[in-house]
Order: sequence, then C-alpha cells, then structure tokens
Amino acid sequence: MSTQPFRIEIPQAKLDWITERLRAAPWPDIPAGAPWQYGTDDKVLRELIDYWLEKYDWRKQEAAFNRLPQFTAQIDDYSIHFIHVRGAGLNPKPLLLSHGWPGSFAEFMKVIEPLTNPEKYGGTVDDAFSVVIPSLPGYGFSSKPKTTIGPRTIAKLFDKLMTDVLGYSDYIAQGGDWGSVISSWLGFEGKGCTAVHLNLVMIWRAGSARAEMPEEMAAMQRNKDFWRTEGGYMAIQSTKPLTLSYAMLDSPLGVAAWIVEKFQRWSDLQNGDLWSAFSKDELITDIMIYLVTDTFGTAAWLYNGLYKERVPNDAFVKLPTGVAVFPKEVASLPRSLVEKSYNVVHWHEMPRGGHFAALEQPQLFVEDLRGFLQVLK
Repeated sequence: MSTQPFRIEIPQAKLDWITERLRAAPWPDIPAGAPWQYGTDDKVLRELIDYWLEKYDWRKQEAAFNRLPQFTAQIDDYSIHFIHVRGAGLNPKPLLLSHGWPGSFAEFMKVIEPLTNPEKYGGTVDDAFSVVIPSLPGYGFSSKPKTTIGPRTIAKLFDKLMTDVLGYSDYIAQGGDWGSVISSWLGFEGKGCTAVHLNLVMIWRAGSARAEMPEEMAAMQRNKDFWRTEGGYMAIQSTKPLTLSYAMLDSPLGVAAWIVEKFQRWSDLQNGDLWSAFSKDELITDIMIYLVTDTFGTAAWLYNGLYKERVPNDAFVKLPTGVAVFPKEVASLPRSLVEKSYNVVHWHEMPRGGHFAALEQPQLFVEDLRGFLQVLK
C-alpha cells in the first residue's frame, strides 16, 4: 500500500455557494425561554454568522492545513486522508489520534507541534511522538462509505494504515468520542496497537461491565439523565440519518446550528460563554470541513453503523490503558467501572476541560499523553 501527497484545494464556486446560502438563509421563530433551552441560541449563532460572512477566511485555514504533511492511502475500499508528522529524536513513539463527531482532524492542530517537538514546549526529546491524524471514512477528505459502517470497521482500516502503510508495529491509539470507541477496538484486536489512551470512556463491554457499587450506579443514572435531554441528535442520526441529510445538504446555517449546539453543551465554558473556550475561526473551520466536503450526512451514518457491530460480552482491552478525565465531559464513569472493560494503568482527573479536549485544553492534553508515555516505559 502506498501513500499519495494531498492538498486541500476547494473550488471557489463551492465557497461562494456557502456564502450565498448563509446570506439568503431564513431564520426561525425563537420561543421565549432561557438561552440554549430549546436548541442553539439565536444571539450566539447570529454573531457567528456575521463574523463568518464579514471576517472569516477559509483560504487562510486551508493554507495552514496545507503546510502540514497530508496524504491519502487506499485501504480496502477506502481512500483515507491523514496527516503524518514525524517526531523529533531517534525513537519517537507512533501515536494515532482519532477524532469523533462533530469534530474533525482539525481538532488536533494545536497539539501536533508540542507532541512532535516537545523540547520546544517544556518537555524533552524523549517525550516525542510521531503523530498520525486520519479523517474518519465519511468525514472530511476521506472517501465516503457506500452504506453505514461502524467503529470496528474503521479501527481495522486505521490499523492497516499504521502497520501496512506506515510500517508502525508498536503504536498508541488515542481518541475521544468516536475516536474512543475506535481506539478501544484497536486495543482489543489491532495487530500493531500496544497501548490505548482515552479522553472519553463509555460502557464498552456489554456483559460483565455493569454498575454494581453505589458510585457506579449513581454515575450511570447521571449519564442517563444527561442523554434524556441531550441525546435527541443521536436518536435521529442512529435511526434515520438520510432524512436529516436532505435538509442539511442544502443549509449551511442548519449544519452550523446543529454543530455549534454540541460545542456549547459539551464544553467547559465560563458562564456558558462559547467564546471562552473556542475562537470563532476554530468553530467555523470545523463546520466548513463538513460543508466543503458534503460529509454532514455520511458522518452521521456512523451512529447507525455502530449497531451493526456489537461488542462481545467478554471483550476486555488487555493492553495498558490511560484515561484522561475532563470534568465537563458528556459521560463520566468512575475508575472502578472503567476497569471492568480496560487494563487501566494511568488515570488522571483534569482540573478543567470538556469533550473537545485537544482543542479546549491542548496543554493538559499533551501533558497527559507525555505522562502516559512515561508509565509505559
């Protein structure tokens, strides 16, 4: 399997269409109530769209991506887009960073340089990683599946990317959101994976990983309460993703509203202020990756594909596993429950941060990976 250099070059006509649709988009009636109570806050979204139309520059973001070594590789039926930056020193540890929804490979832009050249950021050359950041199939610049697929299928593709394409027989799989599930499958059956690091852990082992202790049952109840009010998107995307796609393919405003809500609800914010954790450029760029590639629909397919790949009841990740627990993560489980599914050798509860860890708290994210690497040595 060979790799091909890749550059992002979006046709101007596509960018113009997005701008035109945003300018012409109708806005819905807003029910009286607290901000975010019924969905994306009108004031915040209008502020973002105004910035988008007047100040945002996709070409600037595109140029920044193109300064990084990007490639594609044909693996089975898929063309996988990925960034590959080799680390400093004689023996940098290979590290696979897998994103989730509604994120993208762009989530990791702030951590690439500190991970690959740690001596410039308070570490030593012995802390260096060689970083591989793929786009999930159906996301961004990877090819689209012909039907819904799940994280186990993606894990097999990524393991081939790391081993057969890049020649890494000893790598760490890291992820949050879908990246967490993908990394778990890699830890369970990936031929080249030797350790797993997660910044989101949900119940993975279906059989014996059940809540028994009071703190475990309390955590499960908190998660159930959270998903009762925040899980509407998941119900739609896991059952009827195509129906949603018809609307979103024609509405950049709709895609923005759908994604921005998740960044607001799942992040560690000061007084609920979205801009206390993210810049407008960061959020727009994430949204734009879905828009310029027409992948909002195929990205949502993953929620349906999950149900085609049941985890065996006796599944257990025996490889050394590190867990970074960010306080505002959408799902939080106690260590005792996580240890029923993983061989946890590193557990670190963070002082701040939420679901989009590498984007929200890049320094804490990098430091925890360095700490996990020391445990493995």
